[in-house]
Amino acid sequence: MSDLYIVVLIVIIFVVSLFYFWVKSRKTKKKTVSQLYIDGLKALLTDDESRAFQSLKEVVKQDTGNVDAYLKLGDLFRKRKQYANALQLHKELTLRSGLSKQEKEDILKSLALDYVGLEKHQKAISVLRELYRRNDQDNWVIDRLLSELEETKMWEEAFEIESRRIRHKGNKQSKRLSLYKVFAGKELVAQEGDLHKARLAFKEALNHDETCVPAYIFLGDAYYQDRRLSEAIEYWRKLLSVAPSMGYLVFDKLEKTLYEIGQYGEIAEVYNEILSTNPKEIHTLYALAAISEKKGRNDQAVDYYKQILENNPTFIPANMGLIKLYEEVGLKDKAKKIMNNLIKAYPLGKDKFNCRNCGYVSDEPLWRCPACKKWDSFDI
Repeated sequence: MSDLYIVVLIVIIFVVSLFYFWVKSRKTKKKTVSQLYIDGLKALLTDDESRAFQSLKEVVKQDTGNVDAYLKLGDLFRKRKQYANALQLHKELTLRSGLSKQEKEDILKSLALDYVGLEKHQKAISVLRELYRRNDQDNWVIDRLLSELEETKMWEEAFEIESRRIRHKGNKQSKRLSLYKVFAGKELVAQEGDLHKARLAFKEALNHDETCVPAYIFLGDAYYQDRRLSEAIEYWRKLLSVAPSMGYLVFDKLEKTLYEIGQYGEIAEVYNEILSTNPKEIHTLYALAAISEKKGRNDQAVDYYKQILENNPTFIPANMGLIKLYEEVGLKDKAKKIMNNLIKAYPLGKDKFNCRNCGYVSDEPLWRCPACKKWDSFDI
C-alpha cells in the first residue's frame, strides 16, 4: 500500500510540475508577444519601419487575435507599395466576427487607402461612401472621398458632399464649391457638347463665388462657341472689373471677338479702363503697347514698354518688344544691353505657371494641380 501511495504521489508531482511549467511557458509567451507588440508600436513612432514590420509580423504569428497588429502590418505593406499584400490582409480582417465599431472603421479606412494605392478608384469610392454613411462629419473620410471623386471627375457628388460639410460648419460660400461647378460645366462641354447646361453650371459657380475667374472665362468661351459674341464679350469684360489683374487671361479672346463684330477700336478703351484703377498692371500696358505697334505708333509702344519695366524689369515680353523696336530704328547698342541684362536675370522662355505646393510647371493657367491635386495653388 505504501508503495502504491509513493507511485501515486510521484505521478501527482509529475503532473503538477508539467502543469506548472506549461502555465509558466504560456505566461512567458504572452509576455514575449506583448513586448513584441510594444516594440512594434515604438518603432512606428520613431519611423523605424523595418523594425516595426518584423515585430508586428512576429506578433500576428503568435497572436492571431491581435486585430490592431494585423491592421498596422497591412498599413506597412502599403507604405512599402506592396498594395496587393496590404489589401489581402485588410480584406481578411473584414471577415472576422466580434469586431468593434472602431475596428471596423479603421479596417475600412485602410482598405480605402489600399484601393487608392492600386488606383482602383471606384472601389476606393465605394468603401469611402460606406464610411461616409457611418459618419458624415469625419473630415478624414470627407477629404479622401472628395479627392477620389475629383480624380474620377464626379464633380456633382463632390459638390453635394462639400456643400453638406459647409452647412455643418455654418458657412455659406466656398471657392471649392464654385470650382466644382466650373469643372462640372467643362465636363458637360467635353463629354456631351451641351453648352447650355455648361453655362448654367458656370453661372451657379458665380453664385458661390462672384470672383471665380475660370467661371467668367469659360462662360465667355461657351457663349463664343454658340456664336453669341456679345454675351461672350460681356462676361469677359465682367472678369476685367471683378479681377483686373487676371484680365490678361482673356485679352486675346476679347481682341479677336471685338474684331469679329467690327468693334476692335473699343479694345483700347477696355484696357484704359483697367489702367484707370490699376495704372501699373503690366499685362494691360503690354496689350496697349502691342496695339500701338500695330498702329505704327512705335514711340508710344516704347513708352508702354518702359512703364512695364519700371515695375517689373524682367518681364520678358516687354523686354523683347523693346529690343525689337530699338533694332528697327538702329539703336542696336540699347537693344544689346537689354538682351544681356535679360539673359543674366534668367534664360529666355515662355511664361510658365508654377504650383506653389509641389512645383509642377504648366504652360497654361490651372485651377487644380494635376500632380499634387491642390486647388488654387498656381500663381496666375
